[in-house]
Amino acid sequence: MKILWTILLFAVLSFGSSLTWETLIGSVNDDPVLNAADRRINSVSQGASTKLWDDLEFRYQLNGLGFLEHDFELRLKPNPWGETKATSEYWDAMETYQKARKAVDRSYIMYERYERGLRFVIQERIQKINRELFQVNKDRIEVLRMKSGAEGFDLQSLISAREREAEISAALVADSNALLDIEMKFRSWIPEFDQIQLDSAWLPSIEQIEKFLKEASSPDSAYPQIAQAKSKWNASEKRYHQESATDNDMFSYIGFGYKHVIAEKKYKWEYVPGSYSEKEWILIRSEDDRRLIDKFYINLALKLPWFTDNSDGDMRRQISVLDDESDYLEVRRDLTQKAARIREEMAAIIAQRNIQKEFVREVDAGQLFQDFAMNAGSDPLLLLRAREVALESTLKQVRLEYEIYSRFFILLDYAGIFSRENLLNHLQVGL
Repeated sequence: MKILWTILLFAVLSFGSSLTWETLIGSVNDDPVLNAADRRINSVSQGASTKLWDDLEFRYQLNGLGFLEHDFELRLKPNPWGETKATSEYWDAMETYQKARKAVDRSYIMYERYERGLRFVIQERIQKINRELFQVNKDRIEVLRMKSGAEGFDLQSLISAREREAEISAALVADSNALLDIEMKFRSWIPEFDQIQLDSAWLPSIEQIEKFLKEASSPDSAYPQIAQAKSKWNASEKRYHQESATDNDMFSYIGFGYKHVIAEKKYKWEYVPGSYSEKEWILIRSEDDRRLIDKFYINLALKLPWFTDNSDGDMRRQISVLDDESDYLEVRRDLTQKAARIREEMAAIIAQRNIQKEFVREVDAGQLFQDFAMNAGSDPLLLLRAREVALESTLKQVRLEYEIYSRFFILLDYAGIFSRENLLNHLQVGL
């Protein structure tokens, strides 16, 4: 067993780790944006705790500097009628809104990784074609140099070939810089890997994408951006109902109090019989002899909503709800127009790509080379030109396919396919 683990460890250290589509897509779960979204969802999912009253306070009042009279009161504000239910519905709506926000964030983060992966695959293919074009042009320069002493030598062709050499060299440098930039972006998501192995087989074929476009439905509430706008509108409505329930509260407060008097002296004049059997007025002192039950009291404060004008605050809340509704309608309309325009662009680009593909297919079949060979005879420049034309057509086809894939990824982002958490390859499920 120790020998086996030693062999496995040696293999890992020797070959290192590779960046694949699986690891690239799996890095989404560690993104800090989604972690923050989970914390927001957990926070609002708990909602507000159930309260038996809205506010509770203890009051104490000391009457006089003799410390003989003390007033204690427990005052509470009861919950408005219907506020508890409205609050619960508001927090449920907020949880739905936060989940919709997370879906939008996850969809964009996933789109960003797929788009970078696509760019890397396409850029590698472009770099390979440019290298082949560089070699073809290098062979052309060599042939022209061999013919430099012959009669009818065209110096302009040699100059054009050298210019073409500089142009392709610059393209190769740009390809290397683009691949390096993509690799740096990958390392910001996954720091530890030794090589990049992104298989182009992960991508759907152009024919599959054509089928997906025919089966695609119009944008609806399942699209994350539309769902986010709609849930925000719903949360705003629930907030309006909650605040309206608070405004309709009739009780300002209810107080339960107790007044404690320590030996309060009271004096009063009484008309009593005198010492000479005649009545006279005398001053008599008495203690606080109230019953214990008489020392408790209740305070009740009622609001008079008929004489309170709160139309300004209510109007602001209604406008806020209407603004969120307008935002929802605008997002839905804008997304519908964008999706339709992208589909039209993709249809046009696919048609161009099919033409280029057919031309490349004829070249690969050898028919075009045979035509050139018949006309070229022993002249290798025409054969090199034929090879160059085939490579340039393939390069155009690759670039057109990149335009198709990039737009297809945008549609997947709109449709919410990238927000799904139970998929390994989001590109194969369609729209």
